[in-house]
Amino acid sequence: MSDPQPRQPFLSPTSILSPKNNPQTNTSLPPRFPYKIGYDAAGTVAAIGPSVTTLQVGDEIYSRIPSDYKGSAAEYALSQEYAVAKKPASLSFTQAASIPLAGLTALQAMRIADSQLEGGLEGKTVFVPAGLSGTGSIAVQLAKNVFGAGKVITTLSTGKIAKAKELLADDGTLQIVDYTKEDVVKAVGRGQVDYMFDTMGQTLKVLPILKSGGVIVSIGTVPSGDQMAKGMPGMPYIFRVMLNLVDWYYRWQAGRSGVKYSYMFMSPDAKGLNDFATWIQQGKIKPVVGRTAKFSDIDAVRKGCQEVYDGKGGIGKFVIEID
Repeated sequence: MSDPQPRQPFLSPTSILSPKNNPQTNTSLPPRFPYKIGYDAAGTVAAIGPSVTTLQVGDEIYSRIPSDYKGSAAEYALSQEYAVAKKPASLSFTQAASIPLAGLTALQAMRIADSQLEGGLEGKTVFVPAGLSGTGSIAVQLAKNVFGAGKVITTLSTGKIAKAKELLADDGTLQIVDYTKEDVVKAVGRGQVDYMFDTMGQTLKVLPILKSGGVIVSIGTVPSGDQMAKGMPGMPYIFRVMLNLVDWYYRWQAGRSGVKYSYMFMSPDAKGLNDFATWIQQGKIKPVVGRTAKFSDIDAVRKGCQEVYDGKGGIGKFVIEID
């Protein structure tokens, strides 16, 4: 087995703990305790398996830990070579730890849309709700700076708007809707958006803003039963049927407007992380870390995790630093 062991990992559990916005875990089942947390890690490789060819002991890396090894909030964490890449040299371990889960989720969703839209995302109008969330902040930057979207629309509360313009480097292509004061459909307009990356379960609520021929990729609704069954071989048949019906309903509603809808599961991917390293070095992507806590400070860890769970108040990623 090729199991590099990154040392001094950092955890960024945004959307790991929250059933409201969790594309990577089975939110239909209650957690069992003790519950290991953490899919992101950044640190130094302490040991490698015999078949590892791209990494060496002492390498500074970052990784989206495969689900079988969940639990990067620890002094040592296991990962697999296909999920590990060299840490961008310009980033601290704390910054690097904020990238893998949110970054790969946003990147894979963007690539789906880029392949499905006629002419790709370049010059198109993209809607990403919650533009200062962990996933949303990276998605906005990817759309603008990597995929060449002509306009990116996002939603924020009043107090975060100024911060967004600073952190997301507004160059005139960013439109911010204050969802506490404005109706999103009225503010954006009907039939104005080519692609929606649904991070907040708003597919049906804001469907009218999509153009005919548009694309929605969601991590905020629910997967189909067939998708869920791939990770849960023993899932009851009736549950699988029910989820398939829900997925069919979303696709049917979107299809009535000429929009293609799909739910996406993210996959760990070293190549994607290497792409991020390049974009970060080029200044196209900047991590947004809103809160950090030392692992030994249990009260600070608890507060950070509660903020993630509530899905309100915070910005960017919450990172736990291993003392």
